Amino acid sequence: MRKGIVFIFCLITASILLTGCGTVKQESILDKVLERGVVNIGSGNNTPPMNYIDESGNWTGFDLELSDAIAERLGVKLKRVVVNNKTRISDLANGTVDMVASNLSHTRSRDEQIDYVEPAYLWTGKIAYAKKGKFKNLTDLAGKKIAVDQGSNAYIAIQQEIEKVNGAKPDIQTFQSSAECFLALKQGKVDAFTQDSVIIAGVAGKEGVEYEPIGGVYSPGLYSIGVPPNDSKWRDKISFILQDLMRDGTYDKIYDKWFGPDGKFPLQPSAKPVLPKEAFGENQLYVWPD
Repeated sequence: MRKGIVFIFCLITASILLTGCGTVKQESILDKVLERGVVNIGSGNNTPPMNYIDESGNWTGFDLELSDAIAERLGVKLKRVVVNNKTRISDLANGTVDMVASNLSHTRSRDEQIDYVEPAYLWTGKIAYAKKGKFKNLTDLAGKKIAVDQGSNAYIAIQQEIEKVNGAKPDIQTFQSSAECFLALKQGKVDAFTQDSVIIAGVAGKEGVEYEPIGGVYSPGLYSIGVPPNDSKWRDKISFILQDLMRDGTYDKIYDKWFGPDGKFPLQPSAKPVLPKEAFGENQLYVWPD
């Protein structure tokens, strides 16, 4: 009897020890980044003004300059990794990149797969774009061919927007990039092109004079930085860095260079993630209180 009790006790002890061995705390990405001295940041390269290759062959854009500032505050070198709308979530999940700054809208479905840094860094909203005078309202696009980037949440947003009014579905045509979507519109292959307003402004550029938004902005949202899930140490570190950039004016300088009144792609109204001026004053960026 005594031997049996001792045997059972040994089994329980061994089980506890093995369970303990199986719950070794995983090293944070922050520790890995600081150890290797390099942060891998994923960005696209064909979505002006957020991320694109300019006429001189330079990889540039708002996302790129924000990434530069974050890497500098981390005190490490920056390695840029090309991602696109289809791969950016999986690249985070499989460890190809440490974070993604690539016109990434914060959605519920994506939030189930990755974590987001707070606060968001840019307001955005979808618009549908077409030849001037061709359509008056979004509901006019029912049954029409609409160009959408592969992997963009505009695919779902435009269908929901049209279906909730008259139950009809648009004919969604997917393309590899926003530039290809706009080209298809110019060539008459589609009737409209839908994407975030800031991206359409960047892609259309001076050629946009022949086109116009249909029915105003729909599906408002936020651009946020994405990080792998279940690593609060890394997520919070990037959150604090982003907020410090907003507090000390670095974010404002980057924003004004790209989207200010004298910027490369002036935006009106402002797309800064600011608090309501009626309650907090003019141009007060949202950061966590001390």
